[in-house]
Amino acid sequence: MESKAETRKKMINFLIKMSKNDKKEQSQKIISKLVSTDNWHKSRRVALFLPTEIEFDLTPLFKIARNEQKEILIPKCLPQRKMLFSVYDPNALEKSTFGILEPKNPKAVTPDYIVVPGLAWNKAGYRIGFGGGYYDRYLADFTGKTASVFYNFQSIDFKEESHDIMVQECFTTQQ
Repeated sequence: MESKAETRKKMINFLIKMSKNDKKEQSQKIISKLVSTDNWHKSRRVALFLPTEIEFDLTPLFKIARNEQKEILIPKCLPQRKMLFSVYDPNALEKSTFGILEPKNPKAVTPDYIVVPGLAWNKAGYRIGFGGGYYDRYLADFTGKTASVFYNFQSIDFKEESHDIMVQECFTTQQ
């Protein structure tokens, strides 16, 4: 079985090579599955992530959340690999050291629903992220609902580690 580092590298290469059309088409189908769930409908404060060019495109989900008058939160990385979520204001963002857009003046707000990013997921809902452990640390004490959206090829077999936190709902075009 390949290492997490090897899996990350392989998934990043697949994501880079995926056509924009294929991404857009799959993303729309997957997002419509997510927004039809009870957990999504019941949520008021949704934590989303601002995707990099290679990540799953959540842009339509931001629009849906806004139209449904949900409060949108985005992550901010802190020292010691900690993270918080803060209200999304497209006019008050700055690039982090990771090259990700984050809130300039973050005030911690607790979401009731988090869309968790990553690079690979197993059938049980455990994920391989980008390697910082920010989400696993945050989710260790989180009591709300979690979901992930990803492309079919990102569903693979791997053994989770003791510090990994399972995502409650996973959405791809396969279900």
